[in-house]
Amino acid sequence: MLFPRTEHWCCQLQRQHIQLYREEKLQDQYLWQPGLPLSEQLDRVLSPLRSRLPWKNSITFELDVPYVQYLLTPWPQGITTPAELRQYTRMLMSEHSHPRMDDARISFINSEYGANAFAAALDNALFIELKTAAGRHRLRFRGCCTPFSRMLKVFGRRLPEDALFACLSESESCFAARYQGHWHSIFSLNLPSCDSIRQMDIANRLAGLPPLQRYVMHTQQASFAPIALSPELAPTGTE
Repeated sequence: MLFPRTEHWCCQLQRQHIQLYREEKLQDQYLWQPGLPLSEQLDRVLSPLRSRLPWKNSITFELDVPYVQYLLTPWPQGITTPAELRQYTRMLMSEHSHPRMDDARISFINSEYGANAFAAALDNALFIELKTAAGRHRLRFRGCCTPFSRMLKVFGRRLPEDALFACLSESESCFAARYQGHWHSIFSLNLPSCDSIRQMDIANRLAGLPPLQRYVMHTQQASFAPIALSPELAPTGTE
C-alpha cells in the first residue's frame, strides 16, 4: 500500500471502563473485569489495533483518578530546578499517605517559577506496564496524560486568572481552582446524583472562593460520541 494512513489512538483508563478513541471519536468501550490482570484487559483492547506495518500506529494513555494522584505543590524557598520540585512533590505525597508513590513519575500539568504547581503523580510500575502493552502490539508509545492536560492545552500559556476547572465522571469528579493568577486548590468529590451545574456550585463553595469562571470536561462517555462529551459544550470541551 502506498502512503498508508497513520493512526493515533488514545486509551482512557477510568474507574469502571476502558475506552478507546481514534481522532477524538469513541471506537470501543470495555467494562473493567476485577478478576483479570490489567495486562490481559489491555491485550483485549489493543489486539485489534495491530497493524501489518509494525510501529506505524501510535497510542497515548489518558489516566484520571484513581490511576493518577493530583497535588498542589507550593514552591518553597531553596528550590531552584524542576527536578528539585519533583522530589519535593514526591515527599509531600508520601506525607499525605501515598507510600506507593515513593517511586512515582511526577509531572507538572502547569507550573511557573516560584508559584504553586499543578502536579500529577503516576505509579512507575503502571507506566511501565502501559508502555510494555503498547510494545506487545507494535504500537508506538507516546506516553501518558490526564484529562486536565488536554483541557488546559486549549488555553496555551494564557490561563484564566480566576477559574474553576472540572473533569466530571459518573463515579468521581476532580476540580482545580485558580485565583488571582495562581493555583489555589485541587480536590475530588463523589457526587453521582448531582448535575454538572450543581457539582460546580458545590466545588466553588468548598474552595472558599468568590464565583469563578467555569470550564468543564466530562471524562466518561457511555455512547459513541466526540471526546468533548456534552452536546451543549463548545468544541474545545469547555463550557
